[in-house]
Amino acid sequence: MLGLRQTQRLSPILTQQLQQAIKLLQLSQLELMEAIELEINENPVLEIKEEEPEESIQEQTEEEPIEEKEDMTEWLELYTASEEISSEYANFEERNYPDYENMVSKTSNLRDYLRWQIGLSDVTQEERIVAEWILENIDDNGYLAYPISEIASASGFSVEGLEKILLKIQKLDPPGVGAQNLRECLLIQCRMESEKDPLLENFLINYFDLVEKGNIKDIVKKTGFPVDLVKSLIEKIKNYDPKPGRNFGDDHVFYMIPDVYVAKQEGEFDVFLNEEDIPELHVNSHYIELYANKSTNGEDRKYIKQKVKQAEWFIKSLQQRQRTLYLVAKSIVSFQTGFFEKGLKALKPLILKDVAQDIGMHESTVSRITTNKYISTPHGIYEMKFFFPTGIGKEEGNELSTNVVMDIIAEVIKDENKAKPFTDDEIVSVLKKSHNIKIARRTAAKYREELRIPSSRNRKSQ
Repeated sequence: MLGLRQTQRLSPILTQQLQQAIKLLQLSQLELMEAIELEINENPVLEIKEEEPEESIQEQTEEEPIEEKEDMTEWLELYTASEEISSEYANFEERNYPDYENMVSKTSNLRDYLRWQIGLSDVTQEERIVAEWILENIDDNGYLAYPISEIASASGFSVEGLEKILLKIQKLDPPGVGAQNLRECLLIQCRMESEKDPLLENFLINYFDLVEKGNIKDIVKKTGFPVDLVKSLIEKIKNYDPKPGRNFGDDHVFYMIPDVYVAKQEGEFDVFLNEEDIPELHVNSHYIELYANKSTNGEDRKYIKQKVKQAEWFIKSLQQRQRTLYLVAKSIVSFQTGFFEKGLKALKPLILKDVAQDIGMHESTVSRITTNKYISTPHGIYEMKFFFPTGIGKEEGNELSTNVVMDIIAEVIKDENKAKPFTDDEIVSVLKKSHNIKIARRTAAKYREELRIPSSRNRKSQ
């Protein structure tokens, strides 16, 4: 009850400030820039600090009236936010940035591109696992290759849960992706248009079978629409892509801005924050003078005091965000050193609680700070949550991390009959029967390819 009473005593202003601090933790780099800009626009006391020449600073100090220093006492007690950057993390401005090419991520296929977009979406950890099952069953044309019922049977997730996440995937780029048939693919593209067309949507829903046959006379007869209208609707449909994934080549490029850089220097991995676009903030000196001036009326002083408190909290929250980001990234590197050295195969099982205990913070804080954040590694750019493998489900027992499953696949292939090697479907069956591991065929194929193991046809002994 003591904790409850203490919580109830929190003022609305403090609660709002705490909410703001929590919000800053989970913002992406771009969202953080927008939040800073918004705060500066809403709080006249807060501004971006510009570097001043040393001579100018010295002149201001020498010219400051002695009698004003006593008036500043209350102000100095009020404004206690440190303008020094925390020594617990390195400021990347003092280092050389990696080549710009390292900030560009090339997708290997459509599913990787969709996976990246899911990483930027507002989904829970469990929803990400569900999404992974769906993504692994999307073919190169962008369609769902198997019915939801089959994916539900293989994954153990409910049809309703899968359909809920599928709707989110269907809102991703390219338009029409994740459809279960051509009509749904076109409908998705129709509904994503900036200008809604209810008539076209209704046309696709109720008369698509006639459209597929291409007989305009039958369409006019069944719908009662004028010939010109029917032709116009069909022309609009022709502008949609019936295979949204087909134009997605291996050289498709999209840009991710890393929040953290990890580079090996003198035999050890160093962690640097990307603070290139994060401005240093401070309180506008004009308001310091107003507050210190005895002629400023009480209401104005009260207003300034309130705005200064807001500015102080925002600056501290921003610094705390950066410090937390650094500590979490450093802990991840410590736990996953094998990955940074050797790549995916050396990725270890890791949960948020491990990092939280390592840095002495709450698990929810680690969860928030790893949301929508990216780390530039020697092996490419990865979302921070990537370093917390959710594992592969087992029918009985604990989940296995992906690298463990990959090792098992390697062993299965190693012991196979070389005259009749396992197909990817057979590998799935062996994993389920011998190891109680449930994965999709596409997942097995992906892991096999990452292990650089050829297909069964190319493994077959001559």
